[in-house]
Amino acid sequence: MQKSLIHLTNNLSNLLLEFPSLVRRLEKKDPQFLPLLLTWIESAEDLLSTYRIVEVAELSGLKSKILSPSYSNDFRGSLRKQQLKVAVDILYDLQECLQKTLEPHQQKVTQSRELINQLLSIVAESGAVQYQHPSPLDQFVRQIWQILNSHDQLKGGAVQLKSQFSEQDVVLLIAEEIDLSRFSGRTRKKQTAEAVAH
Repeated sequence: MQKSLIHLTNNLSNLLLEFPSLVRRLEKKDPQFLPLLLTWIESAEDLLSTYRIVEVAELSGLKSKILSPSYSNDFRGSLRKQQLKVAVDILYDLQECLQKTLEPHQQKVTQSRELINQLLSIVAESGAVQYQHPSPLDQFVRQIWQILNSHDQLKGGAVQLKSQFSEQDVVLLIAEEIDLSRFSGRTRKKQTAEAVAH
């Protein structure tokens, strides 16, 4: 079963958004900084392992640098201070590893959103289907997806989307990008004119 790229990009983004908070804890010399950083690394490792992304090895290598002082035979001084020093030295490398992992997947999602918007514009302007409030949104989105898969001029775009994403991801992207007002019979012409003007 194809794994969700939307789930991957959302979770990578969330981990990166947590990073400034970790840095602030370091800045304030919060004693919880080191255990929280290790928990953050482990969450990132679990995510990358689930998707079989090889950068998980880089993360594990960086984590091992933090852990290594506790196994050193010639270690002197405070273990926590030594681990903290190593953690500070590799902070940038940690966020860079996740950032470079996220970028190609995020770019793929962004390009697919653009394609979906183009396809939705064609369907909206054709008047082939109209949204009747209060019909369930998921039912309408499935109807749109069926049109994209069956229409000769649109199915190429649908094939392109299916080659990169699970069907569940595609349906989710359509639901996020769709502007229901463009599929209302009374406002369709007005919305189309506004879209062209922009």
